[in-house]
Amino acid sequence: MRHKKKVELLKKGWDTKEINHAELILERSLEHDIFFSKIVFWSAILVIVFANILVSFVLIPFLLFSDPWILYSITIIVASMIGFLYNFLITDIGHLERKHHTIATILVPIIAIFNMVSVVLISNRLILEINQTPNNPFLVAITFAIAFIIPPAIDHIRIVREEKKALFN
Repeated sequence: MRHKKKVELLKKGWDTKEINHAELILERSLEHDIFFSKIVFWSAILVIVFANILVSFVLIPFLLFSDPWILYSITIIVASMIGFLYNFLITDIGHLERKHHTIATILVPIIAIFNMVSVVLISNRLILEINQTPNNPFLVAITFAIAFIIPPAIDHIRIVREEKKALFN
């Protein structure tokens, strides 16, 4: 608890024992909040990873039978939706440290790229059996990763602008 707040409480008639007791309760609740925030964070990461896996398997028919423009359009739309979900789940969790956001920012796109490359390679094996042109796994994966990263990046830019605006006003 800040010194200023302690002085205010003393002026209101609190004794130091009551202030120390209140301070202990607040610290204990903060520890619980941090613990549960970490649980929610890792749960959100798992949800996003499973959503990426699910989406990549949903894209298989489009990988097999679609025109490249349709494939990339659907990939961008779906990856953006997963990116919005990721942004919604991760940014609203309180009491996270910068390292958690860094881990999420690096880990999730890498998993998404690996997952998309794997699924495209699998679908390319099936494509060869039906005599179609195989898709470039790295191009599809990079397209997915970029579209996935755009929603959190836009939100981050918005937050930085608001902070700068509030700082200079």
